[in-house]
Amino acid sequence: MNSTLLHARQLRTAALVTALSIFSGLGPVHACGYHDPSGMAVGMLNLAYPDALHVRTAVWMAQREGIIDRVDPVVTTPQSPELLLLQMARLRDVQAQLERLRTRAESQAGKQPLPSFAVVLIGSMLWTRFDLSGDTLTMAVHANGPSQDDVVIVTDAPVVAALADDRLSFHAALGNGLLRSYGPPDRVERLSRVLDQRAPAQAKLLSSSTKPSEVH
Repeated sequence: MNSTLLHARQLRTAALVTALSIFSGLGPVHACGYHDPSGMAVGMLNLAYPDALHVRTAVWMAQREGIIDRVDPVVTTPQSPELLLLQMARLRDVQAQLERLRTRAESQAGKQPLPSFAVVLIGSMLWTRFDLSGDTLTMAVHANGPSQDDVVIVTDAPVVAALADDRLSFHAALGNGLLRSYGPPDRVERLSRVLDQRAPAQAKLLSSSTKPSEVH
């Protein structure tokens, strides 16, 4: 075998081994867009949560206006070690953003009763559950889905990042379709009050033509 080709194969193998070693520290992994993208899963989500797909359009509009960060598309060979490494990096970033959101929600809840809720990122179909136990808000990334009494929030990773960093308020995100909440109205309202307590006054809104989120 040509020495150059052999060296290239060795590098690719080493990259894959590194990726797998990183991956082993992420805990239990369920199928989501970071590992197994499925258009069928998104379609089923829209059936379970009507108009959830509208979040995609709202996110695109917000990125075009510079309100939330744009995520560059992946340009690499499918199933390559490079793609796996990039997916690992993006997953770790999202987990860090969700953890910041968890910390903020826990702090804002104080002694208030906070309903359990589940966040699904429509771009990757990654489910994460949040449940208040005493004074601690627990977080379970890669959940199989929501529990029966969870408020369900459909959004996407750039929106979570903006919420976690206080660059966007929960109210502004909801009103501009960047997230949609589903569940009993009283539980949705309680969760919204807690998450929106520290809404920055400078939060920039999209144009009024964006369809507001609806509670189901």
